[in-house]
Amino acid sequence: MLIFLKLLWALAVFWHVLAFCQGGYCVLQAYASLFDGSRDPLRQHRIKVAEWHLWASGLAIIALGILLAGGLCYFQNPKLWTKLVVVIVWLATSLMLGNLRHISTLSGRRSALLLICSISAACWLYGAFLGVAKSLANGAVPFGAFISGFGLTILGCIAATFWLERRHTCYEGEI
Repeated sequence: MLIFLKLLWALAVFWHVLAFCQGGYCVLQAYASLFDGSRDPLRQHRIKVAEWHLWASGLAIIALGILLAGGLCYFQNPKLWTKLVVVIVWLATSLMLGNLRHISTLSGRRSALLLICSISAACWLYGAFLGVAKSLANGAVPFGAFISGFGLTILGCIAATFWLERRHTCYEGEI
């Protein structure tokens, strides 16, 4: 039974990685479209499908992890709680983006869109980092350090986005 659960867990992790790759690729394209103006009506649909697969596979990973490690042991991992914070912030930005994407051309709304996209990108990047940071799990790094890293990732993405926006608007002014 244990081998079967481990196999299911490995398949759930693989499913999660595939969903992340698909979603991450589309998110990068959407992020680039903020600056080059390209539009792909199917991209939002692809991102939503990838997000649903991430949710489903993530819940499967958690359920199987609890079965394999035991509930108390599984929930004592600071990396798990950091993932939860990242996912909650990611969900909030996804919901906000759904409301803003249609009216992003207005200058005041554009700044809000860029800020939300920056935070969303930080969630994708830091989520990827947490996914591969196996050696930092189970108390090797405290929760505060994980959250500080997430905060720095958000700040870095905001700085990069607004630098790109400034560069883009300066370039547009020269044309």
